[in-house]
Parts: sequence; C-alpha cells; structure tokens
Amino acid sequence: MHGRRGRPESVVTTEGRITGTAGDMPRKEDSMAREGLQVHMFSAYSMEFDGEPVNIMRGISTKVLQVFAMLLLAGSKGAAKGELISHVYGQGPDRGADPNRKLNNLLYRLKKQLADWGMEGATISLEGGFARFDADFPVEVDALTFEQKAEEALSQTGSGQAELLEDAMQRYTGEFLEEYCTELWVIQKDQELKRLYARVVEKLAEVCRNEGNLMKAREVYHNAALVFPFDSWQLYEMDCLIDMKDYSGAYTVYQDTERIYDEELGIMPSEEYRSRLEIIERNSLRPVRRLSDIIDSLRGEPKEGAYYCYYPDFLDSCQILSRIAERTGQSLYLLLCTWSVREGTRTRLEKRKLEEQQMAILKDTIISVFRKGDFFTKYSRCQYLLILSGTGRENGARAFDRLYRAWKKRDGIVGDLSYSMDSLLSFREPEGNLHDGSGGR
Repeated sequence: MHGRRGRPESVVTTEGRITGTAGDMPRKEDSMAREGLQVHMFSAYSMEFDGEPVNIMRGISTKVLQVFAMLLLAGSKGAAKGELISHVYGQGPDRGADPNRKLNNLLYRLKKQLADWGMEGATISLEGGFARFDADFPVEVDALTFEQKAEEALSQTGSGQAELLEDAMQRYTGEFLEEYCTELWVIQKDQELKRLYARVVEKLAEVCRNEGNLMKAREVYHNAALVFPFDSWQLYEMDCLIDMKDYSGAYTVYQDTERIYDEELGIMPSEEYRSRLEIIERNSLRPVRRLSDIIDSLRGEPKEGAYYCYYPDFLDSCQILSRIAERTGQSLYLLLCTWSVREGTRTRLEKRKLEEQQMAILKDTIISVFRKGDFFTKYSRCQYLLILSGTGRENGARAFDRLYRAWKKRDGIVGDLSYSMDSLLSFREPEGNLHDGSGGR
C-alpha cells in the first residue's frame, strides 16, 4: 500500500467501493448523507456524483479521462507513473522527451477537474513513483465490482454458489470503455474482463446442469449470447434445447444466429452449428399432411413491395432464378446499392448507430420503391444487394433513380447513395458505379 503517513489509507471493499480520506474523515452524518461517486465503465463511460450525472465529456481531454479511469481501477494501491506513461503515451512520438512532466501535467489537470465537478474531499496524491485517487466519500466502479463478485463466486462451493455466479454475471453489461476501444490498455483490460465473464458463465451453466436444471442452463447461455453474439454461446443454448427435446426452439436459435452472422459479419456460422442443425432435422420429422394444407402454410401473408431475405436464402434464390432465366431467356440483373457518409469526428459507437439508422431507412425505402417480384438482402454493413427480374440495364438505372429520389425525401437521412449493376447471367466482373448519388442531386 502507498498511503500518506498519518492518515488512513484508502481500501477497496468487497462491494467494489473505494473509501478513504483526502483529509480528515467526514462526520458520520455527512457520510450517511452522501451517495458518493458511481462510475460506469461497461459500454459508455459515465459517472454520477451524489446522485447527479457528471458531464465528463465537455471540454475535457480524453487523456485526462483515461488517466482517471486507470487510477479508479488501481484502487487504493495506486498506479505506477511509469505504467501510466506507457498506457497514455506509448513508445511513439507522442511520448516526447519528458513524458514524466507531461503526465504530471495531466494529473494536475485531473485534480483541478475534480474540483470543477464539485467533488469536495477528492484529490490526486503522488508518492514513491505512484499516483492514487483519494476520496473521503464512497466510490463504486462497475468493472471493479464485477471482478470482485466474479472472483468471490468462482472461489465458492456449495448451494449458494449459483446465486453468487448469477449476481456476478448480471453485473457485466457490455464492452469495457467502448469509447477508447483502440487503446492498447483498454483492449487488454477488456479481454481480461471477457475471460472472467466466460468463466462465470461456464461455471454457472455447469452448476445448473449438474442440478438437472437444463432450462436454467439454457437461460444462462441465452443471456451470454445477448452480450456476445459471436462467441458461440448459442451452440450451448442449442445443446440444452436438444437435450430437452425442444427441437423447434433449437432451430429458432439456429435461425436467429444465422441472421446475426449474416447481417453483422456477412458470413455463415461455423460448421459446429451445421452439426446441430443435422441433429435437429433428424429429430424433427413433420407430420403427414395434405398438399392443400402445405400450400396454405407456404403462401404466408401477402405483402407489397420488394421482398427482403437473409443472404443465405438470397444465394439459394439466385441459383434457382438463374436456372429458370437461362431456360426462359428472361433477363436477370444484380444491383448493388451502397450508402456512404464522409468521415467525421464521431466515435465508433456513434458511427455504428448512425449506420444502423441509415440502413433501416434505406431498407424501408427499397421495399416501398421496388416491385413485389424483386427481392434483396443486406450484403454488408452499408450495402444492399437486389436482384431485378425481367428488366434491362437502362430500366435498372431508372429504378435506382426512383429509389434515390424517394430516399432523398425521407426524414433524417445522412450521406449519399451510389450503385453498381450487372447481369447475373453474364458472370462478368462489375463495371463499377454506373451512377453515383453524390453527384450534386
């Protein structure tokens, strides 16, 4: 511990709180009246002090905020200045000739910022090559709380372990400090927390299975998949459902996973998912039915406009339509519609939200503009791929013009559209953008 002489040192309690002093200990009545500082590092970085939100993004250097996060995570032991310098400045040109002086300046600015935030009783102390955040009020950091709860739950045995594990699991709510996801120290801490979360999930599901509670184990995997949809938790959720002989539920999980992989990554799930699908199909023979009943179930609800489908289904449809077109001589064109926006100062999270919003607007516009016989899919995070039957290149260009004009009338649009088009039957490389929506419309 690196504490100042003559005053109680800060300690990290089992509730993830940092308590201690920056001067005299507060009176009992004052301590009871103060809620202290709550810090959220999962997903968006935010804080509340004595129940009121703290505006930590206005006029504050990101380096100051990162240093504050490091000191909060270090707790009462503090953080070595050399480690802080390495995390903030690295080994590149940003390090400068005197990184220690630059760090001291950051710490001074942080100390001043604490006063600007109204955090009376908080300060930054320096001693023996360590920097530490001291406060005479409670401080709770969600990442620290999760770590403590998780380690405590994993070390326990017996009937109460499941409850402790579930409590720890619920405290993990997203990626660590998303705003700084490109910083090496954030990446390392994020991976450390993810590994701990995975251990909690695996242990909790194991306990549930050992108790014969497959439904609860399935719920554990399902909740983990909501947080990390690409970490294969759905595989184990499907296993639970298969063991419960709920093949319909397992197939629904497979379909949802296929959709997420397609829309977010543009790929298919791993072969392990296909092996589960084979098990589901072997155990899901349909009852004997009349042809008229089958036709009714296949028709579905009639809808106007272009038909949206997921990429794997789109590929199958292209194969079928290509064979039909080759036999009938019908034209068949692919149209690739691309949304783009100029790079700005948005964070990664802001860019992703904007992208999702704009692609949703474009999807609705495509459905309303194109014909009932046309269908399309989301090819990438900023592109839709359409197949147009019975049309030529010139008509396809006109179709895009209609789409562009309709899209420009929508509320809330940002950016621009461009397109490329080629015959599905020619098997030629695309010729590039035949029309660029950025051309001063």
